[in-house]
Amino acid sequence: MSAKYNITKINKYIQSNPEIDGLVLTDAANLAYATGLNFQGLASHRQDCVIAFFSGTKRFLACPKILASAYQNAGWHDSIITYSACTDSEGAAVSISAAFISELFEGQKGTLGYIGDRMGQTLFEKLLTRLHDFSFIDISDGFSALRQVKTQAELSSLKKAAEFTDHGIAAAIHHISRNGAASEKRLTEDIRIHTLERGMPVNGYRAISQAVSEDDAAVLWPHAPYYAVGRDGDFFEGKFIRLEMCSMLDGYWANDSRMMVKSEMNSSQKFFAAKMAELRRFACSQIKPGAVTQDIFDAIYTKSIEMGIHIAEQFGFGHGIGVTPMEPPYISAADDTALKKDMVLVLSLAARYTTGVSELYITKDTLFITEDGCKVIGWYENWDYPYTAAYTF
Repeated sequence: MSAKYNITKINKYIQSNPEIDGLVLTDAANLAYATGLNFQGLASHRQDCVIAFFSGTKRFLACPKILASAYQNAGWHDSIITYSACTDSEGAAVSISAAFISELFEGQKGTLGYIGDRMGQTLFEKLLTRLHDFSFIDISDGFSALRQVKTQAELSSLKKAAEFTDHGIAAAIHHISRNGAASEKRLTEDIRIHTLERGMPVNGYRAISQAVSEDDAAVLWPHAPYYAVGRDGDFFEGKFIRLEMCSMLDGYWANDSRMMVKSEMNSSQKFFAAKMAELRRFACSQIKPGAVTQDIFDAIYTKSIEMGIHIAEQFGFGHGIGVTPMEPPYISAADDTALKKDMVLVLSLAARYTTGVSELYITKDTLFITEDGCKVIGWYENWDYPYTAAYTF
């Protein structure tokens, strides 16, 4: 993952916003965006505090010594200042960062932008204490908008991630339909393995998969409290099976959900699947530059009611994707983002197969916003209908 184009965007952002003299980034997602290194552990390991600073013309990175070589290899070179392992890594990172910023401004006061909804309160208070002569402005909304419009390098990474993940799901189904019976546990792991074979690093915090049906498919993640991956028993014939995979490539995520049926679909299943495919096509017709996300949500919801689909509107109908698997903008009633060309969305449509508490039929499609609409990315199969593993599953 190269962040040089993202760094150019950050510098232009500072230059075009004269109310700030510099920008401080401290959270895992924005650090990944700015540095090119997606360290998932930074979100949970407070002993490894990292602070990135940009002034439009200069930059530096404060990090523990253990991470220095990784950031050097990512192109930061002599812009890195390090601290030794200690019990107060936030204090150490703030101390060396504040010294650098004060020296850069040569004793003059300045105004620093920060991401308020992503910075911990204790870390922010330490910055305020050490940089008491500086003013701070929360630029969360502006920086989020910056990240939502992707560079060509980001689009390339997101395209590959979507294609490889979708191919991995399809390959797992194909092998199982050719080779015999499978349980939820086996199919869940087969999806991970086949995605891995296509080059996705599905280790640790960077991937998760599931294959569920019947009662397990009635909720989003049935076995999570028990750290399980599904049942040992085989799938029943004629039931919808939901296949999901969320994985990362070169620091950028894919978020995919597909459906299949063991044996043939009955007439009601075919009718329902056709309606869901029609709803997807309608949703795609609404997603284009200038369209507002809450208006898209309202249009999809209204259409689903007209079609008699028991839509799960409480989940929303999609979200952005990038260095995190779910990020703004959101296709929801609470988001009023106007879409722009080169934004990337995951259209996520979830509906109950029957009224009441029944299987959640979920499809997720990666969409690139084009000049006059949107383009579906990563369809290895035609997913208008569930994959049918007839008699050979």
